Amino acid sequence: MPTSAIDLFSGAGGFSLGLQMAGIEVTHAVEIDKWAAETYAYNFPRVDLKVQDITELDAPQIRAWIPSAPDLIVGGPPCQGFSHSNTATRDPRDPRNSLFADFIRFAKVLTPKICILENVKGLLATANEFGERVIDIIRLAFEEIGYTCEYRVLNAADFGVPQQRERLFVVATRADLNVCFSWPDIRYYPPDRVESASSLFAEHSDSKVHRTLWEAISDLPPVLSGRSVEMRYCTQPQNEFQSLMREGRQSEIRNHEPMRHTQRIVARFSRIAYGQSEADVPELTLCPRRRGDPSRTSNSKYFQNSRRQRPDQPCNTIVASSHTNFVHPFLDRNFTVREILRAQSFPDWFVVKGKRAVLSRKLSERKGLTEDVFLDQRMQIGNAVPPLLGQEFGRAVLDAVNVEIDACA
Repeated sequence: MPTSAIDLFSGAGGFSLGLQMAGIEVTHAVEIDKWAAETYAYNFPRVDLKVQDITELDAPQIRAWIPSAPDLIVGGPPCQGFSHSNTATRDPRDPRNSLFADFIRFAKVLTPKICILENVKGLLATANEFGERVIDIIRLAFEEIGYTCEYRVLNAADFGVPQQRERLFVVATRADLNVCFSWPDIRYYPPDRVESASSLFAEHSDSKVHRTLWEAISDLPPVLSGRSVEMRYCTQPQNEFQSLMREGRQSEIRNHEPMRHTQRIVARFSRIAYGQSEADVPELTLCPRRRGDPSRTSNSKYFQNSRRQRPDQPCNTIVASSHTNFVHPFLDRNFTVREILRAQSFPDWFVVKGKRAVLSRKLSERKGLTEDVFLDQRMQIGNAVPPLLGQEFGRAVLDAVNVEIDACA
């Protein structure tokens, strides 16, 4: 039987895609957000997806829905406090009061061989109101249900993703099965470390240089702000990564429409050099306007907004709020969704649903825009596990579940 997995808090499906690329069958998934679920359902039509609040699924319902124990459970549960009553006695940083508890609950009910939890690396520096480290609470929670737990911070760039993206991964394996999980091997290094890695470690003799942003996106049509072009490839793939991204996609390119910028914003972008942001633009006439009063220049400077990306390095971290984070290396516009997808290692056949960009949930609710309170396309992709990194975890899982038990002795 094929190795099986379920994806909790699946989002758009980056982890699911990586596991499938490794040869693991993803059978079930849970996602509460409407637009992220639409994206997932479109790209994974054979997965049994539940679009609902995971806290509403009790143990009997879980067993009825997933009668056979999966080999693997993956997910990235939000670790902010979760409380219907929102009482003052609950610490929002305590995972016992968060959706993390539901990840543990699924593991307790289904007893998979391996669980993999993904989250921001800042979780390692977080403690609850009693001074207990959140990562220790997570480890003990897994141990209480019969799992051995370890964790590492991994950089996606070290695994062939053209992006500097550090994330925490927690791997829990069933203690009674003596599962031998080995962490994925790093194969990609910064230019100054490739030669030393190859010479010091025989198993790294095939080490490669970090993939750059320009390697990832240079074959996409060079669309300009506010201009429509035929969304077809203009060149043949120029490297291994582009060939991989274009597998299964022969002609039309989806999710590559440029954002519409005013002439003033385009002029602002033209003043931004590599490594700089809108905060470095000296001309007051080009600075952002005040929210609610566009006749006045804003005094706030946001160094994370509109950063000009270097073409010869991996992209900076793609975050959920990436609408205005990046400026194209050579064009005076923000990234298209497809360029963000490429930086995350999503193939071109993968289509993102929902609106391209919306206001924040809080602002949408304040304005009564109840149909816009879901994750837009950029948020979905910024939240995702890069598929190429997910694939490396999938391969590691396959090695672990297929190895002979006595080989671990």
